[in-house]
Amino acid sequence: MHLAQFAQAESWFGLFDEEEMEKLLLAGKIARAVRQAVPRMVFQGASVLGICEWVESEIARMGGSPAFPCNVSINEVGAHYTSPTSDTTVVPDGALVKVDLGVHIDGFIADTAVTVSVGSEFEDMIKAAELALERGVQAVRVGGKIGDVGPLVEKTIRSMGYKPIRNLTGHQIEQYTIHSGLSIPNVSGSEPTGKFQPWSVYAIEPFATLPRAIGEVKEGAPGNILHLVKLKRPKTEPQKGAYEEIYRRFRTLPFAKRWVAGIGEAVSKLLAEKVLYEYPVLVEASGMPIAQAEHTVVTTDKESIVTT
Repeated sequence: MHLAQFAQAESWFGLFDEEEMEKLLLAGKIARAVRQAVPRMVFQGASVLGICEWVESEIARMGGSPAFPCNVSINEVGAHYTSPTSDTTVVPDGALVKVDLGVHIDGFIADTAVTVSVGSEFEDMIKAAELALERGVQAVRVGGKIGDVGPLVEKTIRSMGYKPIRNLTGHQIEQYTIHSGLSIPNVSGSEPTGKFQPWSVYAIEPFATLPRAIGEVKEGAPGNILHLVKLKRPKTEPQKGAYEEIYRRFRTLPFAKRWVAGIGEAVSKLLAEKVLYEYPVLVEASGMPIAQAEHTVVTTDKESIVTT
């Protein structure tokens, strides 16, 4: 949707000014283009590190910056795996491969994901996640209940013979913040109060698994993704210099260990001092495969726009 179509809204300059909306739309355009190209990069024997680096370089080539490291999560891994510098992991035959990517323009973010079947028998599970995403996105409207999304997503996934992952959720997005504190559940029974607000950004993100699965993820090994959790500059070197470089490059956005390999010793010290947090890989608790789909939605005072 072209920016000029929003110009008549009197409250246009309330939260997103014209430049900010342009950045949100551009981030979404880049994320959509990269996501659409991802399936040709995911095949049996493909390097996971190569996929990550290709996604991140494409985002940069198109004028954006990665909002977080490209996540490539295979089979039972649901989220938070990106390659370390020396990763030798390749895509196996029969795999479900989730590629989750984000783009930002000056901190204005688009977040999207696609699942690719590499000779797996679970293509219908991908369709269940995608249909749940389509219906969940339709529920994002100004004044609509946030709590309506979870039951709708769950009903859709279960109607196709699969089970939602109950402890993975969608989320609200703010400038330089992927998860701003508001979660959007994918199941019923824990419906949050509140309504979708105008001039806001939301990610709708269903995950589906097999009906015999537990339907939850548990924390696994560290996944090579970090972010600043203490916004206070250390007083000693090399931590002080590393902190300044990280904040300058990423602010509070997640980043990959391999992006800061040159200051690895200082990064290790910042982790030990709990200035940095490393995300654990999230794995389906019974080892069952997971499919994921995701879009970003921006609300104005009148409508909702799927930017990705």
